[in-house]
Formats: sequence, C-alpha cells, structure tokens
Amino acid sequence: MKVGDIVRFKPPYYINVLDGVYSGDPDSDKVAVGLLVAYEGWEKMAEILYRGEVHRIIARHVEKAGKKDELILDNRAKTP
Repeated sequence: MKVGDIVRFKPPYYINVLDGVYSGDPDSDKVAVGLLVAYEGWEKMAEILYRGEVHRIIARHVEKAGKKDELILDNRAKTP
C-alpha cells in the first residue's frame, strides 16, 4: 500500500457508533472505504482519511480497495 491509495478497512467500534451502527460485535462484516494518508510498516498502523477525519487503524484490518469496492463508492455518491 502506498500513500494516496483507496483502501478498504474494518472500522473500529467508535466509528461504527458515529455511523449509526451500535453493534459491539467485533466480527461485524461492515467495511468502509477511505484514503490512505500514511502507513508506517514498522509500526503496523495506517492513517486513513474517512469522512473528513484521519483515523489510525491497525494494518491487519486494512487492504487496498479493488473493483468490488467501486459499487460502495458509487452508491454513496448517488445518495444525497
């Protein structure tokens, strides 16, 4: 992953609460798409821009977004 990549990540609990999902289920399949701002390999942490805020996410919950994520982005763009 490089800075500037669009990434898919599993949001932590505090982001789920902000998005209106009040589930404390750690195995939730919900994913979010954001912009990779910084990634430190030795630290295993990624900084992701999501909804105007930068969040630090554990690298094992982050992966580069692919074609299936285009549907997520398209649906959000069409929603007012």
